Amino acid sequence: MTTTEARLPRPRSGDRSALVGIGLGAGVIVALLLLWWALTDLTGTVKPLYFPAPSEVLAAVQQIWRSMLPDAAATLLRVLFSWLLGSTIGVLVGLLMVRSRVLLFTLTPLIEALRPVPPVALIPFVILWFGIGDSGKLFLGSLACFMVMVVNTIVSANNVSPVYGRAARSLGAREGQVYRTVILPAIVPELVSGLRIGSALAFAVVVAAEFLGAEQGIGRLIMQASRTLNTPVVLIGTIVIAVEAVLVDRLIKIVSARITRWSESSS
Repeated sequence: MTTTEARLPRPRSGDRSALVGIGLGAGVIVALLLLWWALTDLTGTVKPLYFPAPSEVLAAVQQIWRSMLPDAAATLLRVLFSWLLGSTIGVLVGLLMVRSRVLLFTLTPLIEALRPVPPVALIPFVILWFGIGDSGKLFLGSLACFMVMVVNTIVSANNVSPVYGRAARSLGAREGQVYRTVILPAIVPELVSGLRIGSALAFAVVVAAEFLGAEQGIGRLIMQASRTLNTPVVLIGTIVIAVEAVLVDRLIKIVSARITRWSESSS
């Protein structure tokens, strides 16, 4: 074996599996696009009324993309704000419930009663309380994220070994410092899944609220297009929601990976 051959880096199995996964994902997307084109533009098997052809979608994008940008931005801002607000309050309330048994016994029946109720079921009341402005949509999105994160936080905090808390107290840490410097950092990796679920719920709830009334938003765009059977615009709006949701989810994963680099599960 020559010196040059000895110094050649060996590809890691993890790198190969990642490349294979990316290739498979890209292949599935390409296959679905080809099937879509074949069933619509090529053969006309699927009528445009039921599902638009790629050519129709591209033509609609060229017509509405400028007017669609404010709608996409409005929906994204509502989702991000409600997600941040609801998740933050959910984590704080969850930690307080773990710390205080009185608060735990007081709030658990209320949370368990409301948690199975879909937030969209409250839309009629929210319209009566807040009107069709942004406040009602932010309330519904925040409520959905709060319910996910408060339960996630309680379960994650209860799974932390009490040895860490006792060790911190033995070193002189006060109760608030234990939760801030020990419990919260320990549960961050487990909170990531709740944050990702919360962001998806925020998109679903906010868009559903936009269906019933909004001055701007992708939900309003889809609802207006559906009333005139403009299926290309309906599909465009759906694609925009999917792209925004994927980008937000990817951002959560990137930020959480940087925050939890010390965790074995993040490697």
